[in-house]
Amino acid sequence: MKTLIARRLLKRKKLLCTVAGLAVAWLFIWYALPWFFPGPEGLVHPEKPGAVVLDRDGGRIATLPGRDYYHCEPVPLRAVPEMLVKATLAAEDKRFYSHGGADFLALGRAVVTNAAGGEIVSGASTITQQLAKNANRPGKRNLASKMREFFQARRLEMTMSKEEILEAYFNRLDYGNLRRGPAAAARFYFGRNMDHLSLAECALLAGLPQGPSRLNPLNYPDRALERRNRVLRRMKEEGMFPGEMLDRALQEPLFSSGTEKRRQALAPHVTASFLRAFRTGEVHTTLDSDLQRGVQEIVGRELANLEDHHVTQAAVVVVENATGDILCLVGSANRKHPQGGLLDGTSMPRSPGSALKPFVYAQAFTLGAYPGTVLPDVPTTYRSAHGLEAPQNYNKTYMGPISIRKALACSQNIPAMRALGSFGGPSRLLKLLKELGMQGIDGNALHYGLGLAIGNAEVTLRDLTAAYACLAREGKAVTLNLEKAPVAESFPERPVLPAASCFLVADILADREARRATFGDHEMMNLPFRYACKTGTSSDFRDNWCVGFTREITVGVWVGNFDASPMRQVGGMTGAGPIFAGVMKLAHRNRKATFPQPGADLVRIRIDSRTGKRTGAMQIPAAYVREEWASPANMPGEASPGDYDARGRAYLDSRYTEWFTSPSCTAADAWCLLPEYWSGEPPRVLVPRDGSRLILDPEMPGGGRMLKLRSNLPMGALWSCPTLEIVQYGDEAHAVLAPGTHVITVRHPELNLEQSSTFSVREL
Repeated sequence: MKTLIARRLLKRKKLLCTVAGLAVAWLFIWYALPWFFPGPEGLVHPEKPGAVVLDRDGGRIATLPGRDYYHCEPVPLRAVPEMLVKATLAAEDKRFYSHGGADFLALGRAVVTNAAGGEIVSGASTITQQLAKNANRPGKRNLASKMREFFQARRLEMTMSKEEILEAYFNRLDYGNLRRGPAAAARFYFGRNMDHLSLAECALLAGLPQGPSRLNPLNYPDRALERRNRVLRRMKEEGMFPGEMLDRALQEPLFSSGTEKRRQALAPHVTASFLRAFRTGEVHTTLDSDLQRGVQEIVGRELANLEDHHVTQAAVVVVENATGDILCLVGSANRKHPQGGLLDGTSMPRSPGSALKPFVYAQAFTLGAYPGTVLPDVPTTYRSAHGLEAPQNYNKTYMGPISIRKALACSQNIPAMRALGSFGGPSRLLKLLKELGMQGIDGNALHYGLGLAIGNAEVTLRDLTAAYACLAREGKAVTLNLEKAPVAESFPERPVLPAASCFLVADILADREARRATFGDHEMMNLPFRYACKTGTSSDFRDNWCVGFTREITVGVWVGNFDASPMRQVGGMTGAGPIFAGVMKLAHRNRKATFPQPGADLVRIRIDSRTGKRTGAMQIPAAYVREEWASPANMPGEASPGDYDARGRAYLDSRYTEWFTSPSCTAADAWCLLPEYWSGEPPRVLVPRDGSRLILDPEMPGGGRMLKLRSNLPMGALWSCPTLEIVQYGDEAHAVLAPGTHVITVRHPELNLEQSSTFSVREL
């Protein structure tokens, strides 16, 4: 009996020892052993996230990637929406708040499920274990790694609160597409902050970490939708939200309307410019987010209107003139665009066309010209480094004697080249352009020649916009800023041009009346405030520009194709113009627009627009009298009787002979040619030319029988023809045409010059 009792006591003692041993072992494993495992490296030495790019008011624009190329925005747990927290717990660890790092119920369920299925179909990792895994360096997955994560999870549970664990977990979750953490994921997938997400959107995010690549909603929307709905149904089973609310969420599409538009990155080219070196903390830019967003919308809308004209890209720069701060920078229509969307059109050298002409005339004003100075707009040939050049105007017509005001406003090429040749030349202009910031012009003056006036040198939109800002700043050059300096810095202002020259250019570029003859009235360009602007179009319509300013803002716009393929019939008023007008109006929505004012060194004078001289005591017909700005130190001369013939017509020199005697001349009552310029030239009959064949058109007035006769002889020439009647109207002679072959003769009795022309006439 005693032996039996002793055996039972021994057995009970062994059992107690075993239980005690197991308890001690369990306590050791559960509470002591975890301390032998170091904490996850990522929590001990966390990786610094990339910098946050901010606008001028401190608003967030974007987040730069970290060294691991992930975009991450660490946030406190209190900033994570309750719906997202509950959805994540339902998807990953519904007993998170009741276990100590390992969920043995889930582990048992996983063992049974996987054994029954013959493969791993269910996991049992808790949120704490996942945090340990995510915070360790990536490595081979095996039993040892899982054991390490188990004990690290226990250590985390003993050293951190549940809220701290959950916060660290959220900020390390991989949501796919190189987005880590819910804040970065919400902005990427939905284009908004976390606190604006719907229940369905929270469920979608909660489901992604299970397989970020496999469940990528952009590539596999069906998989992502199935996973989202599974999370929502699990939330319904757990009673996390009212059933009706969850049922509505189940019916929502994967992405709501407008998501694609919200998802569009703000100022992506600016953000990309900061990727050259890894940065942390905050990057304070000069950008105005509201303006940037509005300009991106304008560019997209206007380019859609140009699709039929083979236009794929545009770029915009908006500058605050007082500081040089870039308020907006659009490098392309869309960074995802297949036609070079990743390229930055604001920094690409392109041909500016006529956009350099304002600086040609600014140089001319500095050297003695003024807006009333008259230049010849006539057929011209000049010698360049490439041989003989015969440039043409954009509209293929010539205006004859033309004031600088009208030549610049109408963007005539020939007068600009003549102005460059007469005032300073290419060398001086090249030096001026570089002082304005166009350092990319790397050729010499001989290489460019007079063609520099019409844009044969390539410039970038940023540099060109900065140069126009100099005009708005009364000649003081400006350096463009994209990033705010930590401390406001003061730099001495560099005067590059006289303020008077800049105002004269600005006044012309704002003169709607002066440019009406060429460009007409475009309602879209009629803004509710005064502004200056200039367009430019390169050869074959490869580039189109519109740059302009008020005293406060300068806007530069480029439109074209990054592959330099030509657009189809796109001019400044139809290509870059509409974008410019929209941007300029938007930029002044919350700021008053003012215009540069003349200084005391400019006065108003009355001139004869035909000669550019002051009217003085001459009685000039009112139709030709204009008021113009001029400097008292550089006043044009006064008109004199020797400038006009007996009929009051202004004399033209021999440079105008071909134009004056061509059909392009429609103002013979305003001008006449100086007689002495024919003394050494052979006489020529210009109309009708020798050998010409004329046809009588019954549809024309008088059957087309009246032909105005023209020669290169001065006034006083006499016409005769033995077979046709010659009718004289004042100084003009007309032949009354009849079918047949005729010989007509012009003779100047004072010069003793004579010439004949043989021509034929037939009826239609």
